[in-house]
Amino acid sequence: MKKVLAILLVLVMALGLLTACGDKKPDPPPAGGRTSLVLAESSEWWGMDTTLLDGASFTQGLVAESLVTLDSDGNMTPGIASAVSMSDDGKTIQLTIPKGMFYASGEEVEPEDVVASLTRFKEVSPFSTNLEPLVSMEIKDRDVFLYLAEYTSDIGVSLSGSFITVQDKDVLDKSSDDDLLWGAQPYGLYYLDSYVSGSHVELKRNPGFKTHNPYVKNQGPAAVESVTVRFITEEFSMANALNVDDIQVILGISADGLSQVTRKDIEVKQLVTNHNIDYLEFNLKSDILADPLVREALALAIDRDALVDINKGLVIPAYSIVTDKVISHSEAFADYYKSNYGTNIEKAKELLAQAGWADSDGNGYLDKDGKELKLKIVANDDAVENNTVQSLQIQYKEIGVNLDIEMFATYYHYDVIADGNYDIGLEHFGWPEPILLMNMITCDLENLKTAGREDEYYGLIADASHTPDNDERTKIIYDAEMILAQHMITVPLYTGMNTYVFADGVTGIDIRGNGDIFFNDMN
Repeated sequence: MKKVLAILLVLVMALGLLTACGDKKPDPPPAGGRTSLVLAESSEWWGMDTTLLDGASFTQGLVAESLVTLDSDGNMTPGIASAVSMSDDGKTIQLTIPKGMFYASGEEVEPEDVVASLTRFKEVSPFSTNLEPLVSMEIKDRDVFLYLAEYTSDIGVSLSGSFITVQDKDVLDKSSDDDLLWGAQPYGLYYLDSYVSGSHVELKRNPGFKTHNPYVKNQGPAAVESVTVRFITEEFSMANALNVDDIQVILGISADGLSQVTRKDIEVKQLVTNHNIDYLEFNLKSDILADPLVREALALAIDRDALVDINKGLVIPAYSIVTDKVISHSEAFADYYKSNYGTNIEKAKELLAQAGWADSDGNGYLDKDGKELKLKIVANDDAVENNTVQSLQIQYKEIGVNLDIEMFATYYHYDVIADGNYDIGLEHFGWPEPILLMNMITCDLENLKTAGREDEYYGLIADASHTPDNDERTKIIYDAEMILAQHMITVPLYTGMNTYVFADGVTGIDIRGNGDIFFNDMN
């Protein structure tokens, strides 16, 4: 299911934590000015224990350090682990968990905590299949060895992700999942001091924190003593809160919301911060779209520059499902797709004419055998997708296609697509590696069957998953994308950008292009 299902829990609580003393812990750096900051985002936290959740926000990285990080090629690099290595066959991963890292409780992080945390993830996480290849673990001194049944290319993404946290084994042994949902204390830069449902969380600095993340300058405790994360769903309220200095950072706002910000001392960053693709899926069983000439014509009629304009520059044209932000992106495929299926209005009209469509009554829309070329597009009812379908409606009218728009709240249109009650679906998906992305990209599971390529397509994805060499894996992804293109099952449109606003000289929140966000240097 592509839409994230929120875990419904309404709870107000405060968590008191004891901090042990000792000279082994690094001293926090001095804060430059403010000792506290207030950040705002539109999504709410649904628990402290993200292992139990099927959705988490960017800001939860404040309280849970990742076991490893990833470089730009998707290779594992240090995080909590001070060193990470993989055997040549990709079946053994070695993680070094050194001394000197402390939970906010004062307990030291131990290799046994890593094993216990990964074991629990396999038992209780909604994403437990991500670690299905992990068959056993072993501790040797301060090293943890992970043994996989077979290499899988997404193991690094799983180990670096927000759903795998490291928690104290002793706490896990004596706590229930209900206790841990809000009572968990993962190893992180901050810890939860209090939570008010629907409003905010208050976080305090973990004085015993240390990371080996190579992408941050401050590898010790945070400079800022306390952080409040406010959950503000209405963008006018978010902008107004920034204007009156109730908040200093906005993590995600639309162009319309940004126009409400009147404060002058702000820095605005518009970035691709997660791996995402918006694309069309065509229903191959639709009476009209069963004809591949019509599908190709619809692909050729798309003007991606117009989609950029109507979305005020907050999207970037894409010519592949596996975009350049995703591991194993094939630049060769993107070039091929742009050359063969980029905007070509005249060719689109020619293809429709070849398919027997003509404007017999002069009303501007094509018809055939007394039937108008009318198609229904379904999409999620948000600002960007509304802009996009309205632009597509205008673009398709230019080639004589009458596009009927149907919008759905809370991503319900995915259910409509899965049931086959559509002609064109506007869909969105994001993931940092190609295996899950390509496995999930067709919401209508009948399309690949109808094309007669289902076994071949999923066979390629399986092969890619078990191919350690990235260059070879990229070639396999090329072949899989070619199947989608040859049958015009999906049409890549664009990658969405996020807008972040920083006021009062706040710096050091590192928003990386691979979906990571690091708060270690925040000041």
